[in-house]
Amino acid sequence: MDAIHKVSCVCWRCIARVHGDWLDKLGELTKSGEWQNFATITYATHWYPWARGFPTSGTGKPNAEFASHFFAFFISHVEAQLGTRLDYVVADQYGRMRGRFHQHCLLAGEGLDDYPRRELEEWLRRRAGYSRILPFEHGAAYYVSRYIGRGIQHANWDLRIGNQKEDGNEISKCGGLVVATSAELPRGLFHQTLPHRKR
Repeated sequence: MDAIHKVSCVCWRCIARVHGDWLDKLGELTKSGEWQNFATITYATHWYPWARGFPTSGTGKPNAEFASHFFAFFISHVEAQLGTRLDYVVADQYGRMRGRFHQHCLLAGEGLDDYPRRELEEWLRRRAGYSRILPFEHGAAYYVSRYIGRGIQHANWDLRIGNQKEDGNEISKCGGLVVATSAELPRGLFHQTLPHRKR
């Protein structure tokens, strides 16, 4: 650590380094015991036919929520092909030069080493845009963490390691607790108890 960056430094470089160490070590917790692939998905964007200064109806950039759903679709496709659950870390990035939207991810799963990376790239290219899938090497975790560290408060990123339970769709249990007792009212006040009402 250099003199400018102390232990408590919160600049994006230091945050990225700490996250990179953490993401690197997370690979040991995957079922395969290490990250196997490093992937970059580049989403195709629409280039409007008009030049600068002309009003447009949109940005042409994919929505981060769309990309999140697409990434889940990609993971479920690979899991169906392998017949096993994948572990992953994914971070979003808007390119500085042309505003292209990318997702950088680390992947691990049983049999993923043997699955042809070209097939995955082609599947992604047809549905999202130009994509690269490479064997994981030391340093890839730091590359992913760069995009988390640059704006950690606003960064879109996600991870799934091991058999953790996902609570997102779980219905919360409620009811059964009396907070205040209702007043005792005669049955005749309720419409359902009127003698002329047919059910």
